[in-house]
Amino acid sequence: MSQGTEWYRQQSEYNKRVYEWLHESRPDLTDWKVTTLFYSALHRANHWFAVQTGTVPSNHAERNLRVKYEMPPAFDDYRDLYTLSMRARHCNGFRTHDSHRRHALVLLGRLEEGLTFPQGPPPGAA
Repeated sequence: MSQGTEWYRQQSEYNKRVYEWLHESRPDLTDWKVTTLFYSALHRANHWFAVQTGTVPSNHAERNLRVKYEMPPAFDDYRDLYTLSMRARHCNGFRTHDSHRRHALVLLGRLEEGLTFPQGPPPGAA
């Protein structure tokens, strides 16, 4: 399912607000804090792809490759945030600590600085 460009921007901002609420009200849910930070980055990347290319990746593997080759300066931070989120949610025995949350917040901050929300239609759009 393809969403509108603005939806991706709004979803990225929504995920960041969910993180802020979790951080203020639920000190025990570090895994979900990391996850919401990652999804804020994911939707930010989708917004960039939608505006710049007119297409959005349909899964994590495709998105990871496209970030690597189409936005190389963002790749290391995006990959690290993705890996941390996957570990927090899917690795049996991996305990997410506040240091992981702080690291995820730094990674997202760098992505937000380097991957601003572009404006305008995709190239070649009428």
